[in-house]
Amino acid sequence: MKRLLLSILLVLAVGTCTAKGFVVRKSQVKSEAYRELAAEIDRSGLLQQMAAELNQVIVLDDTLGLRFSECGEPNAFYDPKRREVAVCYELIESYYENMAAAYDTEDELDDAVAGAFLFVFFHEVGHALVDVLDVPVTGREEDAVDQLSVWVLVDGEEGDKAVLDAAVGFYAAAEAEDAVDEGSFADEHSLDQQRFYNMICWVYGSDPDAYGNLVEDGHLPAERAKRCAAEYARIDRSWSRLLAAHLKP
Repeated sequence: MKRLLLSILLVLAVGTCTAKGFVVRKSQVKSEAYRELAAEIDRSGLLQQMAAELNQVIVLDDTLGLRFSECGEPNAFYDPKRREVAVCYELIESYYENMAAAYDTEDELDDAVAGAFLFVFFHEVGHALVDVLDVPVTGREEDAVDQLSVWVLVDGEEGDKAVLDAAVGFYAAAEAEDAVDEGSFADEHSLDQQRFYNMICWVYGSDPDAYGNLVEDGHLPAERAKRCAAEYARIDRSWSRLLAAHLKP
């Protein structure tokens, strides 16, 4: 499943047209500021690739829309009334602004932004699947779909890097934002710094031998690292079981 989903990074655009499943909806642009970015993304066929790959893997009895949109703020969200995942152009722009200092070249930054996008995309798809498939979730749904996104992406190769780059995005966003206040603690999401360490932990836990440098270089505290393999194994068992009935053979 994971390799199939990640092939979106390697193939050219392919269209998808289906009465059920994932479908691409027209991008929404309100101002001149994002017309160039919107045109570039539309030409790439990115969402068409996403929809085609997801439809090869997941069985849906309903339609789920995918769309880029100008939202007025950096965001991505799932709208249960419209059954639609939307990624905002402002979010892509904010990744470039916040993450620029962490990478030496434009190519590295482009790859990192792509990784951050993939993580948040599958996070929102996770919300959609919880809704339309009536997937049971205990605890906070935001944490559960963070775990799903990591589980989908982790593959020992490009997907691992995507998660790590996305983690850098959360850390950079935390540094760019105002200090944590009461509203931050009340939010349905974990704090950006917590999401950073969770994602680092789960990548490490998926293969501690390969990612020992995350602990050695101080990115992951040793005390947390002790539990990461068990955490990732639980994520793998849980999402494998929850989605088993909805995956194509």
